[in-house]
Amino acid sequence: MAQPAYPLRVRLYGGRNTHAARETVDAAAETACQTFIDILAENHWLDGDTMVTCKRCTRALNEGGAQ
Repeated sequence: MAQPAYPLRVRLYGGRNTHAARETVDAAAETACQTFIDILAENHWLDGDTMVTCKRCTRALNEGGAQ
């Protein structure tokens, strides 16, 4: 089985939604919905099986463009 394109889950500092995310080559991270992740902020990194609640991330994952 292939590794998911966005295996990480993050709730951004001050945010309410859980985003699908992945690490990038330059030791940063990006979300499926292209929301900026400030890696210096106190984001809440969650287990990979946590449900994604960001509608834009869910749409990107379901459309296959992010997979």
